[in-house]
Amino acid sequence: MHPDTVKFPVTKSACLKRESRRTFLIVLLVFSAFFRWLPGGNPLDPTTGVRALVEIGLLGVVEVLSFFWWAKRLWSALLNGWWLLLPSGWAVLTSLWSPSPSLTFVKATELFAITLLAGAIWRGSLTFLDWLRVVQWALMFLVLLGIGLNVVYYNTPFYYGLPPGDDSAMGPTRVRFTLAAEHPLVVGHLFALLLLVSLALMVRSLRLSSAILVAISLWGLLATQARASLAMTIAALLWGFERSYRRRLGRIGGLLEIVLFLIVAFLMPTLVSETLETASVYAPDVDTLNGRIPLWESVLETLLSDSTLLLLGTGFEATRFLTYDLAYWNPGHTHNGFLEILAGTGVIGLAFYFPTMLFLVRASLNPLSASLSFYFMGIAFFNPVFRPEILWFVVLTTLLLAQKEQQRVV
Repeated sequence: MHPDTVKFPVTKSACLKRESRRTFLIVLLVFSAFFRWLPGGNPLDPTTGVRALVEIGLLGVVEVLSFFWWAKRLWSALLNGWWLLLPSGWAVLTSLWSPSPSLTFVKATELFAITLLAGAIWRGSLTFLDWLRVVQWALMFLVLLGIGLNVVYYNTPFYYGLPPGDDSAMGPTRVRFTLAAEHPLVVGHLFALLLLVSLALMVRSLRLSSAILVAISLWGLLATQARASLAMTIAALLWGFERSYRRRLGRIGGLLEIVLFLIVAFLMPTLVSETLETASVYAPDVDTLNGRIPLWESVLETLLSDSTLLLLGTGFEATRFLTYDLAYWNPGHTHNGFLEILAGTGVIGLAFYFPTMLFLVRASLNPLSASLSFYFMGIAFFNPVFRPEILWFVVLTTLLLAQKEQQRVV
């Protein structure tokens, strides 16, 4: 046989490295598409301005690369993860009655694309820990990019103030740290992700780099004044620790878990009242959750008064046409992930989301994904997170890989 026709075997290590490099590039492009590193355009409408072209263009590159690299996996994800694609399918249909059809169609298509992409990574050979490392490196790159752009835009790496073109990012007395042109709360989500991922890696392999990133992430959460993200991160870490501890103790851990829940339920009324009283000294708007509770009440009242709107919704990512006049601060969405689904896609859309919700609840019981799933469901009470963005892409992919890892171990 001629030497040129001989096919030498590719080692498993080489395949894994190639898979990691490709996944890192894909993740980096997805992050760059949704991160507001470029000022200009309407932050609430991705179908206008230069940012729209950048976002759609980068996601287009992602889809082309994933098709060339993982064509079979995409089909496998489509067949095996069809239940995850149900919400995006209905979201596309809502563009037929949306007040902004182009906005709804584009965002629904993006939701379908990143959900399918998460499924393709899930069907690949990347392990759970390898995925966490990829996410950690991509988040580090994003933070460094944001700090570098801070120097370009504001002449300082640590900028505290309004991002360009966004006068709703903070109240007059709240000066927050931000990166590039991104909203401080979104930056808070990024630091929360970096904290949870770095801590998970640090527990499995004690590395100084992960410990440093945990410290940086804590500083970032405090500097962005992402109060909900900070509170949910702490709660998620406690929940993750409890799930891991329970698994090690077996049945005894289950009994301790029941006792703990009973104690918490007994003390909850006192704890809540005292916590609110103390917190009101530092955050006077805590009783209304920064104006969210009156907004939720107005949204529900509007939905219940219109049966068609309740059934079909305003259209995916078009809830701003409903909420804009329902509060003095002209909110661009409902500021609640579950209510956003109901208002945007109606009762029918909420039903299509049910398999995804069930998956999130089950993932919160898996020690590998308990913290991240708990954080996502907790933060969903304050922000619309079931949408095409960095947080949903990372969480969904991580939970799918954690499920595969658990099945492999069992």
